[in-house]
Amino acid sequence: MNTRTSLITATSLTATFVALCAAIFSVTGIAKLFAGAALSAGIMASALELGKIVSISFLYQYWKEIPKTLKYYLSTAAVILMIITSAGIYGYLSSAYAKVAATPLALTANIETNQGRINSIDQDIKRKEDRLNQLITLRSQQETRLDQLVSKSTSGNSSSIRIAQNALNAADKNVTSLQNEITNLSAQRDSLNGLNISKRVEIETNGDIGTFVYIAKILGTDLDTVVKWFTFVIVLVFDPLAVALVIAVNFLLKGSTDSDEKVYTIYSDEIVNDPPTSEEESIVVEVPQERVEFTNPNFDWSNKELWENNQNAINYYNSRINSRI
Repeated sequence: MNTRTSLITATSLTATFVALCAAIFSVTGIAKLFAGAALSAGIMASALELGKIVSISFLYQYWKEIPKTLKYYLSTAAVILMIITSAGIYGYLSSAYAKVAATPLALTANIETNQGRINSIDQDIKRKEDRLNQLITLRSQQETRLDQLVSKSTSGNSSSIRIAQNALNAADKNVTSLQNEITNLSAQRDSLNGLNISKRVEIETNGDIGTFVYIAKILGTDLDTVVKWFTFVIVLVFDPLAVALVIAVNFLLKGSTDSDEKVYTIYSDEIVNDPPTSEEESIVVEVPQERVEFTNPNFDWSNKELWENNQNAINYYNSRINSRI
């Protein structure tokens, strides 16, 4: 098996595998989209996939010979079918992502809900701390006033002193109550923060989408956006690659066919294109020992001594070999 044959075989197998994978993913995605008639939709999508591959091969092989109307229709249909295939693949991959991402997405929603509660608690704590600072200032003023009344009073139990003492006691109660409320709110906030941390750890250690979580962190975006664009990139190259490989196979096969269309055998300076007639067979022709089949794919054109003195070989080299090089 020479190099060209090996390349044709490898390209054909690769094109078949890629096209088959694209067809399976697309058919599965379309069948899920039309779940009410999944079998019928799958059969239809399979037929379209096969028609697309055959149309592309036919267009490449007979582009110059087929009528313009048929050429334009098949070209348009092939492009539309590539878009349909890509949409089916996108649907299939998106559906697969939705299954594994259900739990992480629920955890993310819980984290967002908890974060909203944490923000509200922070605002309540801020208001209560401002009020507490005001009460502490007022209590300090009342305590100072009470000290002044006590120092000026001779009996120490006048009505003014009692009123100031009652106001100071009420301020103490208010301060203590606000401090307890702030403590309770802070405990709730800390509990929610701890819960969010545990949920984030659970998301990051998820074996199915853990990689995308880190990519999302690096890019500074959410998980859905990363997966969406990653899926879009896969779709962008999947079916077009299958089509390109099919065209490559047709190119190699057509080139191989063209090289084997006609084989010339040079005897000295003469070309024998057809087998000899019956009259020629009766004639004994002395054939030189040196024979050159210069259109054989394995012919060594680098050895110019075999053909540089033969005009027919030179013409063939200039028209066929040199143009390819």
